[in-house]
Amino acid sequence: MNVLQRIAVIVGYEWRRAIAKKWVLALIVLALAFEALYIVLQSRFPAVFLAEDVIWVFGVLSAQSLFIQLVAILIAGSSMSEEYERGTADILLSKPIKRIEYMAGKFLGGFSLLVLVEAILAVTGVVLSFGFFGPQRDLHVFPLLFIAIVYASFLFFSLTFMFSELFRRSTMAMLVALGIFMVSSIVGTLLSHLYAVTDEVFYLDVSRLLPTWSAISLPTFIASEYITIPEDQFQLSGDVQLAAVIVALYTIVFILIASFRLVRSDVTKKAE
Repeated sequence: MNVLQRIAVIVGYEWRRAIAKKWVLALIVLALAFEALYIVLQSRFPAVFLAEDVIWVFGVLSAQSLFIQLVAILIAGSSMSEEYERGTADILLSKPIKRIEYMAGKFLGGFSLLVLVEAILAVTGVVLSFGFFGPQRDLHVFPLLFIAIVYASFLFFSLTFMFSELFRRSTMAMLVALGIFMVSSIVGTLLSHLYAVTDEVFYLDVSRLLPTWSAISLPTFIASEYITIPEDQFQLSGDVQLAAVIVALYTIVFILIASFRLVRSDVTKKAE
């Protein structure tokens, strides 16, 4: 087999491993239920939402700030570490495959599964919007918005993937990544309030460095830039290019750290 074939084998293996996790499927079902509930509630209380012809945007983004990040953390958290915990890393790496190929297959396998989940949630949001609110406008922006969601999810997926390799313990990797997500969200909200009260740009600049700012806000910025929505019903537009650069920088750093750890460490050791 060539390089691509070997990576493809690991990708398929990663899909089977992740789908076998019941809590991953449970979270996906919960995210779909939340998305459906959001649309249903909007249809029952039309006074709350006036721009019914773009409700699909809110349906697509409803799971972006929480559920997609959680699914990314759950999939990536056990990607590398579970092989050490079970002792299967020895078996997998005893095959004619390089460590970087192995890691690439694990990363691409987990992330492609995450993309599938994001596609299901996004399409569901659009379908439900049509079903409850009728024809929608600006649907030509949907592909760009979906790409933004996928791109933004690189950040917390790669963060958790890195911890999965560093700690080699699934639970620890997930908890640390989840802790960073929660702390970053809380601190970001606090800094935004301080900026609103004091008008000090320093607080705004610091908040932009937090991982949640770019990971969560980038799709929203895209929607605000390309779709006309009343400002009182949507977050104001932001710096799309800066958010995209921050996601890229975080992702590159996390992948490099994980690669260095895998290449330089003794993979025959199980997690202690």
